[in-house]
Amino acid sequence: MDTLDKSSRDYEICLCKKINRGYVEDLIKEKNIKTLKDLCEIGDIGNVCGGCREDLDMVLEEVLNSNV
Repeated sequence: MDTLDKSSRDYEICLCKKINRGYVEDLIKEKNIKTLKDLCEIGDIGNVCGGCREDLDMVLEEVLNSNV
């Protein structure tokens, strides 16, 4: 089994909901999300086991700090 780098858009960030990083990045940009709380509520992610919240926060910070 290949493991994807966490920076890959295909990286499965939320195992409970089967959501990949690319979806999260797009959601942050499309919905102009600024906080982890909003990301979890709007995206309906990070609210089952909570194991992905650290990675979600990391992606949120990366997207907010990028000029893309």
